[in-house]
Amino acid sequence: SSGINAEWPLRPGKTSPKEAVVKVAMVQKITNRVLEVTDAELENLGDCEFRVKLVNHRANLQHAIQHAGQATNEHIKGQAIDPAAFDKSITEVHMNISYIKEEMVGFYLPLPPLPELIPPPIVEEEEEKPPARPPVPVDSDEEEDAFDASAPAPDPVEAPIEHAAFKLRQETAKYIEEDNDMIAAARKIAQKFQQMAKYTKGRREMLELGATEEKSEFSSMTDMIKTCKEIIALTKNIQKHAAMISKNCPDKRLVMSLANSMEPIGMLSQQLNIIASVKASASGKYNEAAEVEADEMLTINAQNLMKSVRDTVRASESCSVKMLSNPAATNLQFRRKR
Repeated sequence: SSGINAEWPLRPGKTSPKEAVVKVAMVQKITNRVLEVTDAELENLGDCEFRVKLVNHRANLQHAIQHAGQATNEHIKGQAIDPAAFDKSITEVHMNISYIKEEMVGFYLPLPPLPELIPPPIVEEEEEKPPARPPVPVDSDEEEDAFDASAPAPDPVEAPIEHAAFKLRQETAKYIEEDNDMIAAARKIAQKFQQMAKYTKGRREMLELGATEEKSEFSSMTDMIKTCKEIIALTKNIQKHAAMISKNCPDKRLVMSLANSMEPIGMLSQQLNIIASVKASASGKYNEAAEVEADEMLTINAQNLMKSVRDTVRASESCSVKMLSNPAATNLQFRRKR
């Protein structure tokens, strides 16, 4: 759509033969560029309503420019029955270019611009009401903790898992979670990895000191394994929604980008399950070499998995923009916070 930015004056009326030659040459040049951009977009699109409209507009523009060529020859030779036929044919070309431009802009930028100034709400005097009921308490797993996206990120060397989790939380904090299970799942993945990082560090420190009881956000190794399985379930939820978005997006380039982003998630989830099993087999005894190796594997896995989830969220939002002009079979809404 960036290639269609031509503006033109529409001046109906009698045109001299010399002016007609210059004008039709300019219009032909603009038309060729519009057709080039349109053909590139049609090649990228799958079967959808937008493609059908674009094909029809392209055919109409092709016919209009051919008609303008015929009208130009008749005008120059003085054989035109209607003196204004040439100007009418040029106007017809301009109109068909406008149709393509409007269609593509409507497809790529479906949201209307926000007003520059939003008036404050009108405050009406109301009678004093009794205090509202306190919110129903929620489980700790479902509760969204306070997160400051503008805070400095943890050190990627000293705290690599916390750093990756912070980056993922920054990404999910851009969106409203309501009506978007993918964002909620990605946020929970980051939170659970943060908990695992604290547990892993605390466990190693206590076992090095010869302690037999582990005290952290996890009461035991069993809790950590349970959390790994919860993360795996959340990644499957993200894959399910991403696959649904990919199926309904008409843009082949964006679909390929989404596929590349979500592809590593399945493999990394399986690796996480294996790592959890390895750490479980070492429960109750301390082997420094085995602990260090398992922690390194967990760190690399967590970084790669959270990066893939972050990339999948971004790619899914890009696909969802293309789906706005075509009612899709997915109920995910990517709404950014203001």
